[in-house]
Amino acid sequence: MAVQKKMNSFLACAVLVVLTSVILSACGSDSNSTPPVQQPVVTEPTVSVKDTSGAAVEGATVFAIPASDVADLAAQPLTLVAGNYTAEALNVDEPLEDLVNGKYTPAGGGVATYISAVTDAEGTAVLTGLAVDTTEYFIYVAPATADHLPGGSLCRNAVTGASLDNTVTAIEVSTTPSATATYIGSSDCLVCHVDYADQKKTAHKHGIMVPGAPSALQDLSEFGPTAGVYNYMAGIEKFEVVGGTTVWFYDYDASRGFDKFKTSESDPTAVMTDAIYATVRAFKDVDGKYKMEFTNVINPADPNSPLIREVLLNYGGGVYKQRYLTSFSPSESLHMLPLQFNASGDETNADRTRKVWRDYHLDWWLAVNTVTPANSTLNLLPGASKSFDLNCASCHFTGFSIAKNATTLDYTASAVADANGEIHPLTGVQQELNVGCETCHGPGSEHQAAGGLGEFIVTPGNLTAERESVICGQCHSRPKGTYDGVTGNDSPLNADGKMLFPGTSRADYLAGQTSRNDATTSDLWADQHSKSHHQQYTDFIASAKYRNGSALKTCTACHDVHAPGTDRHQLSGTTDNTLCLSCHTDVVSGDHQVAKIGSALHSGAPALCIDCHSVKTAKSGAGEQTWNGGDISSHRFDVPRVATTTDAMPIPFNNSCGVCH
Repeated sequence: MAVQKKMNSFLACAVLVVLTSVILSACGSDSNSTPPVQQPVVTEPTVSVKDTSGAAVEGATVFAIPASDVADLAAQPLTLVAGNYTAEALNVDEPLEDLVNGKYTPAGGGVATYISAVTDAEGTAVLTGLAVDTTEYFIYVAPATADHLPGGSLCRNAVTGASLDNTVTAIEVSTTPSATATYIGSSDCLVCHVDYADQKKTAHKHGIMVPGAPSALQDLSEFGPTAGVYNYMAGIEKFEVVGGTTVWFYDYDASRGFDKFKTSESDPTAVMTDAIYATVRAFKDVDGKYKMEFTNVINPADPNSPLIREVLLNYGGGVYKQRYLTSFSPSESLHMLPLQFNASGDETNADRTRKVWRDYHLDWWLAVNTVTPANSTLNLLPGASKSFDLNCASCHFTGFSIAKNATTLDYTASAVADANGEIHPLTGVQQELNVGCETCHGPGSEHQAAGGLGEFIVTPGNLTAERESVICGQCHSRPKGTYDGVTGNDSPLNADGKMLFPGTSRADYLAGQTSRNDATTSDLWADQHSKSHHQQYTDFIASAKYRNGSALKTCTACHDVHAPGTDRHQLSGTTDNTLCLSCHTDVVSGDHQVAKIGSALHSGAPALCIDCHSVKTAKSGAGEQTWNGGDISSHRFDVPRVATTTDAMPIPFNNSCGVCH
């Protein structure tokens, strides 16, 4: 008992000493005392990682990547030289994965310093030691097995440690089909996913079409006769006029690219400087088929003249231009006919690229004898290496595959069979000859067999921004592939003739699919904005939207891939700024213009964001007819300046201000 009393007395004294010490520390024994250093408050936020089927994901490593490190990476240049990115650029072109994989290490940071944790059997991980303050992180999940894909639903937008405190934060990651999964076609997908049927109205579904006969997967209601330059059938209507439409090809220039000839819908004798080489008549024959008739004008004795080829498929239409595909037995390939219809073209334009018709490789059809032009002769078809199958089909056909005939050297491309698809003219089989569900989500056989439910299918929105973007980017850029040793082909096919499998990293895509990474000098303006078409991704990865320390954007941040949108480019809200202002909530349009240029527009309404930040620098068809404008918006989202270019490229000064001034 005495011992117990003595112990209690000791503890009481000890407590008194501690309390006294605390009071003195708080009040200070004199006016010069300093407050104690506050220790950082830390939390141990819990995350719960499940896949799209609802199953817990065990063994995944969850990283808290400091947003400051991502911002540091984003400040590094992405230098493109003659079509290839520099070694330094390839270490900073994937804003999250290049950090986690140790390809880029910011000063004082890097993956070795990141707080991370591994999920248990329940998919739970605790990020021990994460600071509870305004420090921001991107929460990135690296699955341990190949049946799940990196990223997770929390990896796009930076969050504060404080926002994760005292809660269990759910993260969803994507599953993926296996390497043995097969394609089933969009018709099977739409049996369950009926709410995505509006994809039939998008330009992605209209790229390849039997002339005048849309398939059941193609709905032209947004691209009809009243749609102006978006009228899909405008080119076909040129075939249907009485007698057809004749186009003269003249003034050959071997130094140019695909349009070595000028074109005219009327006899150019009075204006030509060289000679008329050929005419091509586009017409609808009495058998109801659309055809082109070639006449060798410069060599009337040519035994192949006149030459008639049937238009088996339209290639494009509804968005600025339309081309036409043909074949001729015994060829096993489709080939491009030499007329490109420009929806906004005008025959009064002096610029050959802005006429109603543009030469598309008549030089593949007419073997020009540059020494004695009068000896030039027509080819029955272009060479095998020029085929649509090898160079173009891969970015359109769902479930693309390609084979080469070792004897004839012809290439034959195929798509997945689909009962509602387009009829392949060489096989007679209905196939999905356009971009479909599985182009972005991967082959659906295993997903279908599992009853759907999120199993065995890629969910692009749960990937890292870089992995989702490259799905679009493989076709919206300008690489060269590696298939069959034909390093000059325009399709990013790997050695096995395959396109990127959705969910693949950009690093693996560039290494395995390309012999040249992207656009070369002639495809870009001097300030590096895109000049040529299908280079939106080329621009986008150079933008602050793709690499930044707060919100990592992808194509789908603005574009709805399942619906045509209000402007037929799968966008809604660009014409009243609502799309832009949904993120840029701190920008008041008129005030922003006054701050930047000293004035809003005189009309009483401020200009649109896209007038300056999405200038149409690139051209697909004839372009806009004012100030030599393009028809494809830059996706860098900066403002091209007069001072940064010596080219006659479209810039806001020309396209917006210059319209009035």
